[in-house]
Amino acid sequence: MASVKACAPYFYMIVSQFAYAGSSILGKLALGQGLSALVFVVYRHLIAMLILAPLAYVLERNRRPNFSFGVMLKIFILAMLGITIQQNVYYVGLHLISPTVASALGNVIPAFTFLLAIVLRMEKLNLKTVRGRAKLAGAIFCITGSLIFTFWKGHFVGGLCYFTYDPTSFRKS
Repeated sequence: MASVKACAPYFYMIVSQFAYAGSSILGKLALGQGLSALVFVVYRHLIAMLILAPLAYVLERNRRPNFSFGVMLKIFILAMLGITIQQNVYYVGLHLISPTVASALGNVIPAFTFLLAIVLRMEKLNLKTVRGRAKLAGAIFCITGSLIFTFWKGHFVGGLCYFTYDPTSFRKS
């Protein structure tokens, strides 16, 4: 039983990666059908609210802190400037590129966050220690890999898609 509990975080991380990949693919399909990226983000947030609000109300009923106007204002500003802008930019970009590249670029966010923390002096980088060199090498490795992945022009691998969508197939002849 202990081994199942020890493996649970890894299982949930794998499931979340599949969910992100599925979200990218479904988002690309929806955007390809003409759905606006802004409308898609609104629908996504609305569905998330309808699912998570009742769960939060029931499961966190006894642990709710007191919210002041200042705390609520900060949460609102963070929600509008943080995830909302990020998702709008992501889905507009997804409309222009493939879901594979979008997913690969999403994995670079921790490296850019680390570099931004260094620039803003929120993180200290000591290159004299092994830990500091490993942090910098990891960030450079991650960003370089995503850039190579993004700009690589390889051979087209055709014939792998068995299910294609043809919008003209539904029209009456």
